[in-house]
Amino acid sequence: MEKGWDSTTLGDDEMGEMEESITIRMGTEDVRIMDDFMVESGVKSRSRFIRDAIIGYISLQKQSADSAGNGIFVRFREVQMEAIRLMVEQGYAFDSEEYIRNCVMEKLVDKNSEREHADLAFKAAQKASMMK
Repeated sequence: MEKGWDSTTLGDDEMGEMEESITIRMGTEDVRIMDDFMVESGVKSRSRFIRDAIIGYISLQKQSADSAGNGIFVRFREVQMEAIRLMVEQGYAFDSEEYIRNCVMEKLVDKNSEREHADLAFKAAQKASMMK
């Protein structure tokens, strides 16, 4: 037993590198969610899925550390993601990130303030246009 997990050497993977077996425990609901996602995504192997998930998680953490706190990670339920996808598909936003950013901005900036800033920006643009 090493560092809190079980690990035993298995053999070579498809790249010819040594592979190790790692035992993990998951709740029944988590396994069901994973299996459902795998079916939807066409992933055939739990091992491949978990390897890809770990690599993706590490990459995301490194990217997050590199961006020095300029991002936030939020998990949505499947139905919420589908609704956002449909909003993007219908042209309400360029992509899901823009849609979510717009939703947050609607909560942070009240309509009067937004209107005032838009009016000031337009007046400044008119003046700049006249000076050309």
